[in-house]
Amino acid sequence: MRRLLRERRSAPLAFAGLLSFPLFFAALMASSLAVEKPVVTRTVRASGKVKLGYHQAAAGTEAKIWALALVVPAILVVIGLAAILWRRGGTYVVCASTIALAAVLPHRLDAWSVRHAGRFPTGVDLVPDNDPSNLLSRGEWEVNARDTAVSLAHWTIGFAIAVALLTTVLAVLRRRRAGRVPPPPVEALTTGGAPQVAAGGKS
Repeated sequence: MRRLLRERRSAPLAFAGLLSFPLFFAALMASSLAVEKPVVTRTVRASGKVKLGYHQAAAGTEAKIWALALVVPAILVVIGLAAILWRRGGTYVVCASTIALAAVLPHRLDAWSVRHAGRFPTGVDLVPDNDPSNLLSRGEWEVNARDTAVSLAHWTIGFAIAVALLTTVLAVLRRRRAGRVPPPPVEALTTGGAPQVAAGGKS
């Protein structure tokens, strides 16, 4: 970590890459809640009654979920690339952007959780609650997904704050070292074969 912070030119992009991982998984949970829906089939019985069947989400829906989940970390990586152009403060730009993205991400999770549960009347495993093979009751997966996304967002914010603080500490230490004036070198001079000290020492 310390070595990474010393590489000031590449540090913003490196930290953007690191911070994008928890953001991606939080975004994946959020996009699943927002977009995922089952394939619904309708069967007309002899009595004329329509029976609805629920099946796992289509491949196109799954691809859309993953594509949306990649948007947030991609934004952060682009910010990291742009932050390299700053001679100073690039890491702070990345940390501030991470905090903003992680804070906004859980904003609609409650509404998305309710809508997701409504799209899966028998739960995400498509098994009724009273079935012995049921692993998750209706609404249980949505609660777990929401809590996971919120937890990841909070951890990401904490990590970004820690990176910013560590960057500040190392910057202060560098300035203190640069402010120290090294003592003048003591050079031995010879005059007629007798050594003398150039810095006002005794001959």
